[in-house]
Amino acid sequence: MQFHVDGYQTGDPMTMPAQGYGVDRPEELPETMDVLIVGCGPAGSIAAAQLSRFPNVNTRLIERRGHRLPLANADGVHSRTMETFQAFGFAHEIYEEAHTITDMAFWKPDPQDPQRIIREMSTRELPPEFSEWPMMLITQVRIIDHFNRFMKNAPTRMEPDYGYEFVDMEVAPDSEEKEYPITVTLRRSAGPEEGQEIQVRTKYVVGADGARSNVRKSLGYRLHGKQANHAWGVMDVYADTDFPDVRKKCTIKSSTGRTILLIPREGGFLFRLYVDLGEVADGDRSVRDTPLEDVIATAQEIMSPYKLDVKNVVWHSIYEVGHRVSDHFDDRASEKTSSEDPRVFITGDACHTHSAKPARG
Repeated sequence: MQFHVDGYQTGDPMTMPAQGYGVDRPEELPETMDVLIVGCGPAGSIAAAQLSRFPNVNTRLIERRGHRLPLANADGVHSRTMETFQAFGFAHEIYEEAHTITDMAFWKPDPQDPQRIIREMSTRELPPEFSEWPMMLITQVRIIDHFNRFMKNAPTRMEPDYGYEFVDMEVAPDSEEKEYPITVTLRRSAGPEEGQEIQVRTKYVVGADGARSNVRKSLGYRLHGKQANHAWGVMDVYADTDFPDVRKKCTIKSSTGRTILLIPREGGFLFRLYVDLGEVADGDRSVRDTPLEDVIATAQEIMSPYKLDVKNVVWHSIYEVGHRVSDHFDDRASEKTSSEDPRVFITGDACHTHSAKPARG
């Protein structure tokens, strides 16, 4: 609606005029670029979305998969994250689409009959003076979709480049003063040219390629931390239940000491259960083979006397609680480079990983 700038034009006002690299963006990766972002999860997507607004910065976002991520396990969006989405202009859409968490209920064994659970209390999840946004629950895939739309509407018309896997990189010494000092080796991981290696040169690399980050490994860094030797089964279920707080965030503790964290999912039908599977001995990986039926049976036992008749499990996993942090977050301490100014950065799970209890690193 800025008539004094461009005059009136019909169309989507959220689509910014194409400028710079957005005018003639090549389909294939160019030989040189300013920024190469590796991994199009949330960390990579938000970095790419921010850079997509700068027409004179040639940024490319690559992803090992040959397609958009179809299903993701992360779903919690805290209030501060909603404020970040507000800066990108789609917080109101997330609000309409997601499930809103206003209250949290706490359940415990009934003192009169410990085999049964009762509601101990229900309290507000976040006092309103902390943020105008509540906590939201929505699949990570939809958040990435919103960032991808923002990028495509930005001046550079950026889109993810699927089917490229990061292999290795070399960073030229400062003394050589190359315009594009980083040479990156990539492998085609999908499509007719699968397995073919190519090289591109760039000024900066952002490693957002997850907990098994090849960018981090190429710098010689490791993740340090430990596991709590406690296993959890997590599953998104469609179920018939008479549990009264099934559309409310809950912690449920049974007389056995086992607990459940219940998270309602967006859409009004599914809900997620984090089911306590107990302590695990050091080095024991067999818990990861726990049958889904056993996880469901444990959940039914904890939620007694309420019915939990699971009709369908959309997604499930077994994990152990753990927290790890990388040695460093850029390349200045790496033997790979002698640069005094950082050229390579790692972010997201590439430099700090956590397992959810409940979704806090």
